[in-house]
Amino acid sequence: MRSLLSSAITVAIASAQLAAEMPPQSAERPSAADLSSPVLLRTMLYPVLRDSGLIFSGTVIKVERRNSDSSSALATTSIRFRVDEAIRNVRQGQVVEVKEWGDLWQSGERYHPGEHVLLFLYPPSKLGLTSPVGGSSGRFPVNSAGHVLLRSGVSSPSRQIQMRRVVAAIREAEKE
Repeated sequence: MRSLLSSAITVAIASAQLAAEMPPQSAERPSAADLSSPVLLRTMLYPVLRDSGLIFSGTVIKVERRNSDSSSALATTSIRFRVDEAIRNVRQGQVVEVKEWGDLWQSGERYHPGEHVLLFLYPPSKLGLTSPVGGSSGRFPVNSAGHVLLRSGVSSPSRQIQMRRVVAAIREAEKE
């Protein structure tokens, strides 16, 4: 289930896309999308961006469970990604290894080789572990055409937003 923050991010990005695609309005009557988009970007994207150490879209290369049979070691899951779109603290083409606490795998935080995702990850902890900011709020599927799939609610259909529009919205929100 997507959290309220995830829904708000979806609305903010969709509003930014809609505003960019609409013809210019007269100076006397700005559209509702034009008025709400900057506010939504600032108030909704900023909390996810603020807590993110790494932001990128990537393809899952390999998933490996580690130390799951040892009672003395912390169980982790290692996920390797090839960075397709570098946004923060990564380079395009770089292979990034993310280590998550093993119990996240049990709670549904799973990845599959070949899967494409947009991730907002916390900075690694002292143990080298990280996870998406706000759980599912920091993880979005990306389809084979390179569009980010966003939902405005649990029962609503996914909206396909071009990656360049999402990146532009993120960069604009980071400036504020």
